[in-house]
Amino acid sequence: MPALKVLRRENTGVVYASTTKPDLTVRFRGAQQNKSLGSIATTNFLQEIIINDHNEVTVGSTTAKDPVSVRVRVSAAKESKTRVSALLAALATQLTVWDGEGVFQGFDPDTAPTI
Repeated sequence: MPALKVLRRENTGVVYASTTKPDLTVRFRGAQQNKSLGSIATTNFLQEIIINDHNEVTVGSTTAKDPVSVRVRVSAAKESKTRVSALLAALATQLTVWDGEGVFQGFDPDTAPTI
């Protein structure tokens, strides 16, 4: 994978891009707002990581660039950090299994989630 460098800073985050493959970008985008948990006021954080790329594919005898996008989105109060970390870790350990089962090509997963 090519090394990424900061391409630009935005009001809501930062965008990294490859100097050798300009179609490859990773955007970190975040926002926060007040949140009420019953009668308790706290802050909700919304964070997204968005990877965009163009992948050269051949369909039949035609070659084209397929726009690829992968997104991770988390929304939670700051007090839920430990739980969010546990959920992300559980998800990360299962992505390769589901990929092997064809989930990202439209098939149902054979392996049930383990949380």
